[in-house]
Amino acid sequence: MRKILLLFMLVAFYTFVNAQVFNTGQTLKKGVVSLGLEPAIHIDGGAGGAIFFAHAGYGIKSGIDISAKAGAGRGRSFYVGGDIEFALAKRISLAFGAHKFGDFGVDGTFNFVIPVTGDVRIFSGCDSDVNFGTRINSNGDRVRDTDILVWVPIGVEVGISKSINLIFESEIGVAPGTYHVIGGGLNFYF
Repeated sequence: MRKILLLFMLVAFYTFVNAQVFNTGQTLKKGVVSLGLEPAIHIDGGAGGAIFFAHAGYGIKSGIDISAKAGAGRGRSFYVGGDIEFALAKRISLAFGAHKFGDFGVDGTFNFVIPVTGDVRIFSGCDSDVNFGTRINSNGDRVRDTDILVWVPIGVEVGISKSINLIFESEIGVAPGTYHVIGGGLNFYF
């Protein structure tokens, strides 16, 4: 059984992984702290390759948590962001936040989780960023430019112990100009 689970996790790592959400549709309980580490790959944009994320979260009260994340990739690729997440139902959440990844942006995520067994959950939803930047137009003038990126995250969370979970995600870019993300890592709960 362990060999089958290990094989499933390895396959999931290469086929189901993400880097933007790293979160299921459930909020942290009041007073719970989470810390996560996640290597990821951006395909066709974003960091243009590997990026490493660190995640932190805190349960403010039942049904509401806050989180922060930072990511560093090759060259000048650096990501920093935070959000607040609200439980809409037992396994459904909505998060709003802001980030800086080259340009400043705001983001929103709708997540839901489907329990498979007591220790395995599948999650998905919709993740969107609105990035506010500038570009040089054909006249050579700097003009404001807004990009709207939309992903469909697909992930698997596997409980290793009471305080450690493996999370494997992929975010499939579904809007023009949206890159794909593959990642996975460990989340620790205190």
